[in-house]
Amino acid sequence: MWIKKPEVPLGVSHHETLNFVLKHENIYVMDNHLAASWCWMDSIDVATVHNLFHIDRHYDLLHYPNTVQTQIIDTGVQLNNLSLEEYVALRQPMRGVQDAALFRWDNYIGNLHLVYPNLFGIKYFATHNDGTVLEGFIDREYEIKDLSTNVEYWMSQKENKWILNLDIDYFFAASEDGKYQMLTDEYIIELCKNINEARKHIAVITICLSPECCGGWDISIKKAKLICKHLGFELPL
Repeated sequence: MWIKKPEVPLGVSHHETLNFVLKHENIYVMDNHLAASWCWMDSIDVATVHNLFHIDRHYDLLHYPNTVQTQIIDTGVQLNNLSLEEYVALRQPMRGVQDAALFRWDNYIGNLHLVYPNLFGIKYFATHNDGTVLEGFIDREYEIKDLSTNVEYWMSQKENKWILNLDIDYFFAASEDGKYQMLTDEYIIELCKNINEARKHIAVITICLSPECCGGWDISIKKAKLICKHLGFELPL
């Protein structure tokens, strides 16, 4: 089911433009990770503690405490009751320049944590150590070599349901010539198999394409289709 249907042709995605969001059962697929926190709120009770497993090239842990306080908390905005359009339309006032999106691809976790500080329980991360770390937020970080076959085991050892947050750019790296696939399709398939084994522990899965971080739309769509296929459904892109 399309929550936000893509236009043709697909436009830029980058840090604050959302082209689409698709929902299949408890799995959401999007081009821009800024929508992930909305998808979590759409699928779970924010008053209940959930663990977070973040698999992404980047930490995505920037946050805007002052803006979240003035634009959401002080004004009484019920973030979990907003439509996707209302959520995306939230702005961050910028002195002397045009305002910017409050939720972007690099701050949606930290901003959500400011609004709902008791939402996240255990927080596991698997990244390329790229970006800003929110001090004291991450409980454990895992290496690439350990990830693909251990997700189910790690999740099964903890109470509370999990939020699994996957960015396809985790499988890619950058060079002077652009982006290239660093981890093989076999690795991706093995990870999907392990995620399927962990489904009983997972409340919601969010998958992001991040086309600019993977070498373009064609490449990121191809990998997204591979992942969705091995999670049990077809991605209609």
